Amino acid sequence: MNKVIFTQSDKYLMLAFDHRQGFNKILNPAHPELVSADEALIAKELVIGVFASECSGLLLDPEVGLPAYQNRTKPYLLCLEKSGYTNTDQGRLTILEYKSAELKKLGASGTKLLIYFNPEADNVKEQMNVVREALADSHASGLPLFFEIVTYGYQEVGATRGEWVERSVDMFLKAGILPDVFKIEYPEGDDSACARITEKLGTIPWILLTGGGSYDVFRDNLKKAMTAGCKGFLAGRAIWQEIGDYKTIDEKQNFLYNIAKPRFVEIKKIALGL
Repeated sequence: MNKVIFTQSDKYLMLAFDHRQGFNKILNPAHPELVSADEALIAKELVIGVFASECSGLLLDPEVGLPAYQNRTKPYLLCLEKSGYTNTDQGRLTILEYKSAELKKLGASGTKLLIYFNPEADNVKEQMNVVREALADSHASGLPLFFEIVTYGYQEVGATRGEWVERSVDMFLKAGILPDVFKIEYPEGDDSACARITEKLGTIPWILLTGGGSYDVFRDNLKKAMTAGCKGFLAGRAIWQEIGDYKTIDEKQNFLYNIAKPRFVEIKKIALGL
């Protein structure tokens, strides 16, 4: 499994752009169902066209993101899971939609799996088995798995996101579920958790996700995470999410080139220690 292909100077400087239903909500918050396939494709082409030359790799969805990436000069991950999650009485459930073999045929150099995870939910074992299946499937195709954990439910029990993030990592490690790269939320509420996560993971790299928050918060969190051993980022909405505020292609391009791209350049420098 070659995960190094996604790095530059040993750091992951990656664009997250596998958003599907969420991207339509960004383009048309009031009526996402009215966003046509062509409209989403054009918007994704604009974003990818701006960032492909800057990033060390991309995360795309097979349906729209991959067709939008026409000049495929950088390696890309394709997502394994169905968009979103299924709400059950036991907790949020992730459904696998793709097999790694079909993603490899589409040119993927790696796979990505997103799990919504609550360490105290009744479906913990079920969610962990989804990850086991995805990991075994990816490795059977010779592809590295980038594993994203998005926690939920901590507020209901008076915990912090940092506690939930660290506890989730511990659970997967204890179960022997060892993806090639962990994609992790910033452990809010306990800055020291970053260093502990680095120590726990040992040789397994971890990278920071943006999670749809503001750019300034992500930038500041990345600075702290990199100091504590984080290996880079897979950055999405915090970089480009305001694209929906602009209506014409010219307005969108102006935003992407003059606001979003400088953001990406700035976090690249932070990750590279420049």
